[in-house]
Amino acid sequence: MPEIAYASYELQNFPDVEATGFKGQINETLVDWKAKEEVRAYQAGVSYTDYNIGVVLDELKALGHWNDTIIVFWGDHGYKLGHHGAWCKHTNFQTDTNTPLMIRIPGLTDGGMKSNALVEHVDIMATLVEAAGLEKVQTCPENKPWTVRRCTEGQSFLKLFENPNAAWKNASYSQYPRGGTKNPYMGYSMTTDKNLRFTAWVDFDGHTNTTTFSMHGSKCGFELYDHKTDPAENVNLAYRSEHKQTVDKLFAQLKAGWRATAGGLPT
Repeated sequence: MPEIAYASYELQNFPDVEATGFKGQINETLVDWKAKEEVRAYQAGVSYTDYNIGVVLDELKALGHWNDTIIVFWGDHGYKLGHHGAWCKHTNFQTDTNTPLMIRIPGLTDGGMKSNALVEHVDIMATLVEAAGLEKVQTCPENKPWTVRRCTEGQSFLKLFENPNAAWKNASYSQYPRGGTKNPYMGYSMTTDKNLRFTAWVDFDGHTNTTTFSMHGSKCGFELYDHKTDPAENVNLAYRSEHKQTVDKLFAQLKAGWRATAGGLPT
């Protein structure tokens, strides 16, 4: 992988981890006993969160609003627990960008269902608006979207509750920066409906928050992972000659962005 893809600079800020000498460098690992302690603590936190969600849902039922309330459970990011030798978030790996998302809509999701379709955080508002029977929120204009009082870059995925296997997005997107304001880069990532994960680390203008997707910087690079054979993203295929056409195609799709993906959705 390109060196720029790696990051592990949060955990060692805690005194107990700092005391182990862990610096978060590439090819450095946290000592086994501390790694086990961290994983155990994380799992305990998840378990306690699960318990408290149950408390909230029980109270919702006690108040008599179970059948007239839409519930969304989601997380803002994933988390590495030693994956790739790193900890916490701050990367474009699937482990950091994939999050839980569960929705209950009374009368529609009763009995439960699961979909493998690609959905994104930006889709949640549009979905809730449609589920609540409110006026549809318009798609943000490509130029100067801040001039519009209310808009969205997402798409309602309410139809997936009617048919979890319905044709849907061919890609989902994420991004994460590097280099600060002095030497900025941006990592743009895309997971496709073909189980591929592609990332391009490109030059970035930190003043205008834009990119032309040029790759002149010394740290620019590509990542390509096949989730069917390598779900943990340990083997970067981007620089293998047999995958050059795939990289070129995915880079073009990445540059076309979410608007092209949304434009291809069934109506």
